[in-house]
Amino acid sequence: MKNSKKVTYIPLLIGLTFLVTACSDKSERATKRAEMPIREMRCLEQQSACFFDVADGRVEILFDVNKIIAEQAFNMSINYTGAKTIIEVNGYMEGVDMFMGKIPLFLEKKTEMDNHAKLNAVSADVIADNAESMSQNNIQAFQGEVLVGSCSAEKMTWKIWLTFTDNDKKNYTKMLTIISHRS
Repeated sequence: MKNSKKVTYIPLLIGLTFLVTACSDKSERATKRAEMPIREMRCLEQQSACFFDVADGRVEILFDVNKIIAEQAFNMSINYTGAKTIIEVNGYMEGVDMFMGKIPLFLEKKTEMDNHAKLNAVSADVIADNAESMSQNNIQAFQGEVLVGSCSAEKMTWKIWLTFTDNDKKNYTKMLTIISHRS
């Protein structure tokens, strides 16, 4: 009789525990997510270009890692400061040393940025270069998580193709290269 009670109570206890943890407060989860440290965005040492002039403004390409490691996700940020409004950024990566197909970049426009967050998204170099005109310009950020594949070589060069579409539906395409490492 005692064993049958254990068999009944154990699954009930496990189920109740699951329900209590699954129904935790959404604001608590949002607070935990907000407390996660924000990684500093930077230009890579082995990046062919950190800046481009695009659509009457300047674009900055930044990463949240010091070194790109194959098969380890990293974030890429594309920050535009200029007179136009960039409505979309599309892009893909392709291997230079070895063709491994086209890796699409899924870049989302950051719409909920306040002025403080906008200034944090743009590097100190851009702020210094554009200090006078920043108040008159749009500051827009696009960000996405990227993952490159691994190949037999210790290092691999990748071309990143980016197409910017402004509010006049005009497209601007730019290319830069980065290097990934196997480990």
